[in-house]
Amino acid sequence: MQRLSMQNAGASGLFNRWRNVASVVLTVALLAPTASVAQEKLSPQERHGRALAARMCSRCHAIGRSGSSPHVPAPPFRALENRVDLDTFAVRLRGGLVSGHPDMPMFRFTRDDAKALTAYLRSIQGP
Repeated sequence: MQRLSMQNAGASGLFNRWRNVASVVLTVALLAPTASVAQEKLSPQERHGRALAARMCSRCHAIGRSGSSPHVPAPPFRALENRVDLDTFAVRLRGGLVSGHPDMPMFRFTRDDAKALTAYLRSIQGP
């Protein structure tokens, strides 16, 4: 009788593991379309700007609509319009963006890249 209980316990443990795996897979499957829908809403120029932000800025800044910046003093991009004038930001990017703190490296962008990054920044600004 005890042997049967051990088999049932093993089967129950295996069932729980599979249930947990299935739960994770289902969660990922449900969230993946949300991420792609958000990407689909971006114009090609905004997608290019997001790619630039991911490659050049995400080490320090939160570059999406949510999340904290990995480098605490770096402002999240979704609130950047509270700190800079986005109407003139593309010009600053082209001339060589310099910040007031030594942590921030200097960046210089091409005209198209500056417009793309600025377009992306506009697309994620908070309410």
